[in-house]
Amino acid sequence: MLRKIFILVGIFIAITSIAACDRDDKNLKPTNTPIQFTPSPSYTNTPIVEPTPTQKATDFIFPKEGVRPVAVMIDNEGKRVLPQGGLNKAQLVYEITVEGGETRLMPVFWGTKPTMIGPVRSSRHYYLDYVMEHDAIYVHFGWSPMAMKDISKFKINNINGVGYGGEVFWDLTKDRRNWQDSYTSMDNVMNFVKKAKYKQSTEKKLLFSYNQTDEKLNSDNKANKVTVKYNSRIFNTYEFDPSNQIYKKSRNGDPHMERVSQRQLEVKNIIVQHVPIYGIKGDDKGRQDLKDVGSGNGWFVSCGNAIKIKWSKKSRTAKTNYTDESGKPIVLNPGLTWIQIVPINSKVIIE
Repeated sequence: MLRKIFILVGIFIAITSIAACDRDDKNLKPTNTPIQFTPSPSYTNTPIVEPTPTQKATDFIFPKEGVRPVAVMIDNEGKRVLPQGGLNKAQLVYEITVEGGETRLMPVFWGTKPTMIGPVRSSRHYYLDYVMEHDAIYVHFGWSPMAMKDISKFKINNINGVGYGGEVFWDLTKDRRNWQDSYTSMDNVMNFVKKAKYKQSTEKKLLFSYNQTDEKLNSDNKANKVTVKYNSRIFNTYEFDPSNQIYKKSRNGDPHMERVSQRQLEVKNIIVQHVPIYGIKGDDKGRQDLKDVGSGNGWFVSCGNAIKIKWSKKSRTAKTNYTDESGKPIVLNPGLTWIQIVPINSKVIIE
């Protein structure tokens, strides 16, 4: 795992540390030359404590046109990763299947400054499709073989814990066998962005439009409880709180908590996108692939109601269009949006 000695040895540690980051990426080498940092005197393995409550819809920071966001790969495997840090500060969170039937999360941040984001894990190539449609700066710790090739192919500005290291990440535990404990903060990320001279503006249009205040969906489909199942083990449940017009999120039957605020995650909008997901033929790790270029169906849930939607995407770099059944783009209410990209046959229960 990442330790402060990582800074002193730089790129040569990448080959050995990659196994600690992600067991199935141990033979891969970074394709980018690491930027070397001088250790900060105040840098420790202890994260900054941020005693602030979960962000409420009234405090929502709207994504700003022209501002380049940051996307981070977050571990969601097992209970050792819990509670995760920083998800309550994101405007969007993507959740997609990975090998073993598990999922990983990818929060996307515009202008928010979580002090603890993680645990950060390795990239999978299909997450890049959603990175590129936002032109986001991509933070990850390792990569699969296909992701490594695609990050280079598409010239994605990225911050990789394997090779870069330095001041960007810290380990929460001292257990070298624990590859699920590397964290970062937005300050660390943006310091890297400045030193790497990554552009902080973008010509990409925002993926979604937002209502300035909550608006009910024009639907008779009540959505007081929503359950989305990836498989028999992995599922999310959303319980509607009409007093605050938000959904309290649970993960695999337990309240989904955020580490810093120590509060249950509150979600304003839920998007379910059904796509073909399948194992990569011949892959000895059981890695997955998906077909997100094309079109399909799904659901949009907000403020106690649900509508059926359609989605379409012309290429891996193009944005995904989410519309109602008449073809009108969906408009989000102000607050955290959870985008669940699920297999075609996944069960969605709306009550």
